Amino acid sequence: MAHQSLNDLPVLTDDFGLYTTFVEGIAEEIRQSQAPKTIAITGYWGSGKTSVLAQLYKQLFGENPPSIKGEAVPTSNDATPHYHGVWFEAWRYQHEPQPIIALMHTMRQSFSQKRKLFDEAGKIASVSMVAGLSVFDGVIKTLSAGMVSGLDKIQSIGDKYEKDNLLSQLSTDQINNALSTAIDHLLTDLADIPNTDRKCIIFIDDLDRCDAATAKKLLEGIKVHLNLENCIFIIAIDPAQLEASFKLEHAQLRNTGNIQDVSNHDATEYLEKLCQDAHRLPIADKKQIADFVEKNLNRMFTEVHRSYAGIIAEIQLELERQNYLPANPRRLKMICNRLAAFISKTNGEAQTQYHAQSLLFLASAYVSYREIYEMLSVNPESINDVAEFCSSRVQSKIPAFKHLTSSNTEARGAFIHPNKITEFRFASLLTEIEANGNLPVWGDYLHKLIQSYNTPTPAGAETE
Repeated sequence: MAHQSLNDLPVLTDDFGLYTTFVEGIAEEIRQSQAPKTIAITGYWGSGKTSVLAQLYKQLFGENPPSIKGEAVPTSNDATPHYHGVWFEAWRYQHEPQPIIALMHTMRQSFSQKRKLFDEAGKIASVSMVAGLSVFDGVIKTLSAGMVSGLDKIQSIGDKYEKDNLLSQLSTDQINNALSTAIDHLLTDLADIPNTDRKCIIFIDDLDRCDAATAKKLLEGIKVHLNLENCIFIIAIDPAQLEASFKLEHAQLRNTGNIQDVSNHDATEYLEKLCQDAHRLPIADKKQIADFVEKNLNRMFTEVHRSYAGIIAEIQLELERQNYLPANPRRLKMICNRLAAFISKTNGEAQTQYHAQSLLFLASAYVSYREIYEMLSVNPESINDVAEFCSSRVQSKIPAFKHLTSSNTEARGAFIHPNKITEFRFASLLTEIEANGNLPVWGDYLHKLIQSYNTPTPAGAETE
């Protein structure tokens, strides 16, 4: 293989040139916010929520979040030592009976790993730190219906709460007070620092991958037990996914089998009560998408760049001319992987606009319009069916087009939803080629490229 392949891991760089200002703005909002507060970062499936969450963590703390690989680019962050970041991937714990306990375990582990518990001689460096962690242990066991433990050390982190009171059966308020005090001293390592901006910033990712019951349990657990004066939550979610899940659950609770019986406002208002502020991910425009594809293709062909620079440049120009691809980083990476494969397998073709259009069409069909790709792989004359679908306002009966629309006739202007793959984005190209009388020839050319793609590459035949 002459090219590298992209994966779906979060990235710590702003490949769109779109998120840097967005991240800096949220970071400043966090610095200026008074806890408790919950902030949502919202976007569609694959829109880059985890990457933005990781970039925000890096902006605040100058390092990668746990489990996110890659080199953290130095930032001019203003975070103080009294800020502490916790990274929680909610979907990993969706089968836990009480996900809030898994979150508290993660918080405790994060504090114990990042705060200095022992000095160079191996002695306890901070009694208040040990006491704070012990409070977490006690609360976790209490919420797990276990025996209360660890709270016997509560007196060592201050006299604000009576030890005997905390050792009695804990109410929600008493649990919250104990946690707030413990977190406060875990943030400072000292018993009393007045007027200090202390914040435990908890990043929650992939909540929308959990089922409705788990997501709801976690959100309600946060609201009940961690709505504290030193905690700020940053939650990355696709609200449409959560709203759909909550809507279904509400319908089941109301003993109705018809999901349409439940207003979507129920779920929307529920989320709004839990999140005091929400930031919608910005959407890349046509030029930003073209630059993203060009940058990634050049990166994938680093070792043989000179051989493919011409076709990569043509692809970029064509993407600047027409809005062929969705503004969705995950799907764009998938399309880049197919583009790179087609480029490698068809390297004998002229590096022209015509070839670039063909590669974009095939890579997109391979990823987003599978049945259209399969039609062309079997019969080049199927391009006539695709063209007819693009020009007709009547719903096609051919299965490949059943769930597709070639244009959004209800919107003014050339609006195409940034994330929907039901929008067929090549209608204008098909119309253009058909108007020039080149449709049959193009169908044959596409079929030939697919055959080249499917042909094994002889050993040593790759461009060096």
